[in-house]
Amino acid sequence: MDQTEQMNITLVVDDEKDLYNKFSPGADFSSSVKEYIRARVVSKGDHQGIGMTVRSRRPLDEEKFRAAVSNWIRDEKAVFRKVEKELLRTLVALLIVGSVLIVLSLALEKRVEVLKYSLIPILGSLALSKAAGIMVIKMPVNSKNKRLINEMEKNSEITFEYGPAPAGEEMESGTA
Repeated sequence: MDQTEQMNITLVVDDEKDLYNKFSPGADFSSSVKEYIRARVVSKGDHQGIGMTVRSRRPLDEEKFRAAVSNWIRDEKAVFRKVEKELLRTLVALLIVGSVLIVLSLALEKRVEVLKYSLIPILGSLALSKAAGIMVIKMPVNSKNKRLINEMEKNSEITFEYGPAPAGEEMESGTA
């Protein structure tokens, strides 16, 4: 992949405890950190790498941070796999049900004229419409999210900067 530029996500940390979930003994990011990173990654261009800069006045446990990134990416990939499987199951079920209802109404229409205007073809059309919505909207969105997580895993670079805030910038508690 030819990456012409790199997107940089900056985390400003005042207290290292703010990065992690208080209820987890391991290296798990807090939900606010995850949401911040997700929001930034979504705006990434297709040919951009991802860089993360962590700024702090005091040294951080870099290994714990890298482990938290790795754990988070693993968890996100598992969620996307689960969502993808569920979307495929729903899509197949809707296609089968919709097709069966349409074929059934067409086959029975010659015998019972009223079926042409009954609920059976309407339900079949609705099922096929829902299936089309999944194919056109939900599956591409899920694929894009999965691709972003894969790119974060493969093309991310994490740097740590320590010391006072640069002139004009103020260190804030949490993330910025």
